[in-house]
Amino acid sequence: MVKREDIESKMKGYGDENKLSALEALCMWSKGISSKTIAGVLSNKYGSVEGLDIITKDLSSLQIRGPSERVELTDEEVGFVIRDSFNKHRQPILDKMTEDLATLTVSEKNLLLAMIRSSLFDTERIKPDDLKLAYRAISEETMKDRDFEKALLYLEKIGIIYCDRTYGRIETIIIPEHVYSIESQIKAKLPKVIISEEKEQS
Repeated sequence: MVKREDIESKMKGYGDENKLSALEALCMWSKGISSKTIAGVLSNKYGSVEGLDIITKDLSSLQIRGPSERVELTDEEVGFVIRDSFNKHRQPILDKMTEDLATLTVSEKNLLLAMIRSSLFDTERIKPDDLKLAYRAISEETMKDRDFEKALLYLEKIGIIYCDRTYGRIETIIIPEHVYSIESQIKAKLPKVIISEEKEQS
């Protein structure tokens, strides 16, 4: 069985060495998110899958096969220990995310507003069709599929969501747990009502 301090040491090392992609990848893995989805998220957000390669090697060296395994002495789940350690080293990830909120376009703000106003933001996983319906109900407009996917991919790029893809198609939107710690900053960047691109540009 792996020891808690072994996991914590690995994650502290990721933080100290600024290997934020590995830190985030391990947290995703601890939640049962597939390697395929982790790779897609890392490629979009960090420009490579290096973080996945790092944690794959480190999990193997620690002889950890799954997040539901137990750690030595404390009998906690490995996944819980990983997330607990992630929370101690996540601040640089949150700082970058908060900084990137200033770059959101109208489409991305509108989608976030639809998520929050419809309470979909409070659920861990969102079906894209449910978000489209929420957007339509709030705005009385339909967002074009191309604009919808582009907005989702940018929200993933700055870390607010993860996209679970099948053959390149977004099947599920995942809200990372740590995003809720900056929910007030996200809401502060959003309009009170959904606005059109044309109105914003005029």
